[in-house]
Amino acid sequence: MKGFVLLMALVLFAAPVAVADWAVDEGFESGSIPGDWTVIDYDGDGLYWTTFSHEIVHTGSWMATVEAYSSSDGDDWLITPQVLVSGGDVFEFFARAWYGTENFEVRLSTSGTAVGDFDYVLDSGSNVGDAWVGYSYDLTPYAGQNCYLAVRFLVDTYCLCVDDVKVGQESSAVEETSWAMIKAMYR
Repeated sequence: MKGFVLLMALVLFAAPVAVADWAVDEGFESGSIPGDWTVIDYDGDGLYWTTFSHEIVHTGSWMATVEAYSSSDGDDWLITPQVLVSGGDVFEFFARAWYGTENFEVRLSTSGTAVGDFDYVLDSGSNVGDAWVGYSYDLTPYAGQNCYLAVRFLVDTYCLCVDDVKVGQESSAVEETSWAMIKAMYR
C-alpha cells in the first residue's frame, strides 16, 4: 500500500502545471493604487485615478476609477510600474464607463513616467460603454526593453473604470516525466 501511495504522489507531481508569468497582475484589491504605480492629474482639475469599491467591479471588490465633470477636464494617466518585456508579452485589462461612454488611449514609454515620455500609442481612442470590455495589446515589438504602460482617460461622459490589469503572459511549465522514470523511482 505504501508503494501505491508513493506511485500516485509521483504521478500527481509529474503532471503538467500551469504557472503565471505576469510581471503585473493588479486587481486593486488592497483598496488603493499600488505605490509603485504612477498617477498623473495632467488636466490639473484635482480629480485623478483612485480606487473604488462598488458592485460593478469586474472581479473582486475594488477597481481603479477616474472622473471628470466637464469636457475640458479628463486628461488623467494611470501608469504601471516598469516592466521588462519578453517576446509574447501582452498588456491587458478590463474597462467600462460608469454610465454612458468614455474615451481613453493606451500608451507605452521606454524612458520614464512623464507624460512626454509616452511616445508609443497602442490604442489612439477606444470608446467604451457601460459594460466591461477586455482589451489586450501585443508587446512583442518591445521585447528586451524596460517599459511603462499607461491608460490615459479622455472624458466623454463622467467616469472610467479599469480592473484586472496584467502585463506579461501566462505560460505552462511541463515537467518531462515518463512512466519509465516513475518505475525506476518506484524500485
